[in-house]
Amino acid sequence: MFGSIKKYETFADRSNPITKIFMAVILFITVVFIHNPNYLFHLSIIMMLAMIVLSGVKFRYLAALLCFILLIGFISSLYMIFYGEGTTTLYRLGIIHITEESFVRGIHIMMRGLVLSFFGATVIFTTRITDVFYSLMQQLKLKPKYAYSFMAAVRMVPIIASEYMALRQARKVRRALIDKKYVSGLKGFRTAVITLLSQSIRRAYRLGIAMEAKGFDDGPRTYYHKTSFSLSDVFLILLTAACIYTAIQLGQTAAPFASTDAR
Repeated sequence: MFGSIKKYETFADRSNPITKIFMAVILFITVVFIHNPNYLFHLSIIMMLAMIVLSGVKFRYLAALLCFILLIGFISSLYMIFYGEGTTTLYRLGIIHITEESFVRGIHIMMRGLVLSFFGATVIFTTRITDVFYSLMQQLKLKPKYAYSFMAAVRMVPIIASEYMALRQARKVRRALIDKKYVSGLKGFRTAVITLLSQSIRRAYRLGIAMEAKGFDDGPRTYYHKTSFSLSDVFLILLTAACIYTAIQLGQTAAPFASTDAR
C-alpha cells in the first residue's frame, strides 16, 4: 500500500502483524498508567525517532505526518490547558485560566497521544492489510468467512473512491445538461450515494458468484501466503521494551518538568 513512498525495509516490515497489535495494546496500557510527564516526554521523542528509522518512508512524507500529528496533539491539549484547575496562575483572560498544573496536564495528554500515534504510524507503514487477515486466520484461527469478508470490504474502499472521483468528473463535463440541484446540495449527495451503492451491490454480487464458483467454503483450507513468528518479532518486542525502559531512566536523570505526577 505504501510501496511508492518507502525507501527501505526493516525488521518491522517482517514482523508478524499479531505481534505489532499485541505490542500496541501493551504500549497503550503502559502509557495510560504512566503519570510522570518526564517519562512521557522522553518516550514520545524515542517513539518519534523509532518511527523515522523503522518506517522506511521518505522523509518529506514523514515531515508532513509529523506536522499533522503535532498539530492534532496540540489542539487536543488546549481544552485541558485553557480550562483546567490549578493553584499557580500563569495567565487569565475571561473564562480562560491557564495554571501551571493545567498546562502540565495538557502537555501530558498531548504526549500520550503522540506516543500512540508514532507507534501506530510505524505499524501502519510496515504492515500490509492482507497480512493482518492472514495472521488472524493462521495464528488466531479466525474463520475465513469473516476474514475474507473484511478483506474484500477493505479492497472495495479505493475502488469506491476512484468511482466517486470519476462520477464527479463526469458531472463537471455534463454540468450544462444536468439540473443544478442534482449536482450540488443534498440531492446531489443523495444521487451520488445511490449510484455508488448500486455499483457496490452489483460488484459484491459478482464477487459472491466468483467465490462460489471457485468452491470457497468455511472449512479447513491451505494458504499460499503463510505468516509465522520469527526473530523479527523478538527484535520488535525487545525494542519496544528498551524504548520504555530508556524513557524511564532518562525521565529520572533529565527531567524537563518539575511535576512528577500529572493526575
